[in-house]
Parts: sequence; C-alpha cells; structure tokens
Amino acid sequence: FLWWDTKLQPKPLEELPLSRYFGSPFGWMVARTGWDENAVIAEMKINEYNFNNHQHMDAGAFQIYHRGPLATESGLYGGTSGGYGSPHCKNYYWRTIAHNSLLIFDPGEVFSPRGDYANDGGQRLPNNRSEPANLQAMLNPDNTYRTGEVLAQGFGPSPQVPDYTYLKGDITEAYSAKVSEVKRSFIFLNLYDKKVPAALIVFDKVVSADPSFKKYWLLHSIEEPQVHGNETVIMRTQNGEDGKLVNTTLMAGSENPEITKVGGPGKEFWVFGTNYENEITSQSEHTYERAAWRIEVSPAKAAADDCFLNVMQTMKGDQNPLKVSRIDGDKVTGAQIADRIVLFSRSQETIGNSVSFTVTNAGSWKILLADLQPGKWQVVKDNLVVIPAATVQKSDGLLYFEGAGGEYRVVRQE
Repeated sequence: FLWWDTKLQPKPLEELPLSRYFGSPFGWMVARTGWDENAVIAEMKINEYNFNNHQHMDAGAFQIYHRGPLATESGLYGGTSGGYGSPHCKNYYWRTIAHNSLLIFDPGEVFSPRGDYANDGGQRLPNNRSEPANLQAMLNPDNTYRTGEVLAQGFGPSPQVPDYTYLKGDITEAYSAKVSEVKRSFIFLNLYDKKVPAALIVFDKVVSADPSFKKYWLLHSIEEPQVHGNETVIMRTQNGEDGKLVNTTLMAGSENPEITKVGGPGKEFWVFGTNYENEITSQSEHTYERAAWRIEVSPAKAAADDCFLNVMQTMKGDQNPLKVSRIDGDKVTGAQIADRIVLFSRSQETIGNSVSFTVTNAGSWKILLADLQPGKWQVVKDNLVVIPAATVQKSDGLLYFEGAGGEYRVVRQE
C-alpha cells in the first residue's frame, strides 16, 4: 500500500520499452527483442549491495533465454539436499560457481571462520552472511555489504526499441583481497534478424593479487554443451524447446583460451573436487530449469592481469550462427557481428583524448564505442571529418554512429 500508485493504468505490451535499468542498490539491466514467445531476453547484474538471505553471490552474472533457457543459473532450492542452509545451498546454489560470473581461485582462501563454506573460487560472504538489521547497517562500510558500483549504463538510440543495451560495473568489492580489480561490461545487441535475433557481448578485466590464482569465466547450461575450438554450442532439445546459443571466445588472457566442459552424472554441482549432490523429490523433472553443465574458460598462461571477451548469439536450433571476429585499435578491443562493431577500452579505463581503429570489411556498419569521457567528440575517417561533433553523455560514455570500412580516428574536442 505504501508504494501503490492509484493513477497507474495498464498498457499494451507493445507500448512498453524493450530495455529497463534497475538502479541502486542492485544495478541490474533487463533487455529483450520483443514481447512474443520468440523473444530473446537477457538479464545482466552488477549488485552494488548484497544483503544476504536469499540474495546470491552473483555480482556480474547474466542469463539468456530464447526458445528455452540457454545461459542459466544452476543448483536447486529444495530436493534431497537443497533446503535453506543445506550443504548444496551453502556450497553451491548460493555461491558464485553456480552462476554465469567469474572465479579467481586462491587455494588458501577461507570463506567462513566456521569452515562450513567450501572454497568455490568465487565472491566473499558479505558480513559472513549475517543480514543487516536496518538500512544504516547495510550502508555502513565496516559491514562489507557493498559489493560493486555501476560505472555506466544506457540503451538507445531509440528508448523504446533500442539497438543496444549497455551495463558496466566494477565488482572488485564482491571478492576478497585475492583481486585488485574486477570489471565487467555487457552489451546486448538487438540484431533485428529473424534467424539470429540477438547477441550478448561480455568484456572483463581481472587483476589477481597473485598471478598463480587461476581465473575462470563461467557459462552454465541445462544440456551438455559442445566445444569446438573457441566456440561453444548450447542447445535446448527438451520439453518442446528448440533454442540455441553459440558463444565465441575471442579473448582469454594473452594466448589461446582453455575451455573445459564440467558436468554430467556425478559432476552436476561440482566444486573443485566435491559434487554437492541434490535430487528432485517433489515434482517432475521438466518443471525445473536444472542446469547440470557448464564451461570454464581460462587463460592458457598464468598472469596477474587478464581480459576476457565473449560473444553469445542466439537462434533457433536449426539455424547457423553469424560470423564473429575480433577487432583491435590503439586503445580498444572488441567484436564484429552482423552489421555491428562494438569496441571497449582495453584497459577498462575511460578514454579522454583519442581512439584509432580500422574497419577492414566493406559494407555499412553501426559502430558503438564504449568507455569514452563525456563531452564533444569528432569522427575522422580516412583523414576526412565525417561527424564534426557528437555528444558523449556521462551516464553511459557511449558514441554510436554509422560508417563504412576505413581508418577511423575519434577525437575529443572538449
């Protein structure tokens, strides 16, 4: 009753915007390509605060749905060993390892002084998973409930049917001192293509306190994924669902990535040597999105500073994926897919002077530059000024324009 808006009226679904940002204390974004049964839906999380209880250690996590759950969460709240506070719950279901997020494995890390939480390589337990008694307690830095900060967010150019949806956050505080920096950027692309309707691009920078701490980029699925080189295919073939996700790993450290498949009988809920088993007891299998598989993407060579770049495209099971390629400039890196080019600051720091890159492919491209300082920017192509002055907003740090192949230099004017 306190928040009931008596003047609120229902609206047809088609009049609602396809992207929505949910601000502090969460910092979440939801994007979709439409409202019908064939829509692609993506959820992206930063988690500025974590107040425990039913909130998981899932800062930076994402989910994707298209014709069935594709990139999903794992674990089961219930079953034979999944009740609140059970071994499955405390060591897997609540934890980072059960989500599409990042692990940094310090073999000596202790998550609880009682020893009742396993080392999953993931995020710390805020205030040892003791709930805040009130808002003042949650905001008190000494209680360690703060787990991240949204650095940029936005969607456009249409606020109703956006081409892109963007969310970037610093989730360093979600982890222990085993890391000095963890930043994650999401860009969801509505491709307006019936065969391949959407793609989610995720770019990460992770700096560990010790180069030997192995890093893992996680992607969970209900059915067994197929890995071919740097490409992972996830299918839905059960319960009348027929969606497909194809993830292309363009970067994981400085060399070719290691992609390991984990799951299946005896390893459904695997945490570094232990399977926290949990079986369904109350309802039939098809009523649960029960993920039993994941891939772990890791750099092939140990280093303190690593970046990950992954492009996930969605489609019906009988469709073929679009070509995906990496593009690099003097300060940027990113991906090309369909008629889109997306570029991030390689350092994940904002760029305040100029950016240079080359588009070698012919055709017309929609180019999205992230991580720019606010102000007026000029776009020069092949030594000719093509956009004299474009405004970059402080809220998103994005520049979006169309252009053909050629050599680009984007310069900040003020």
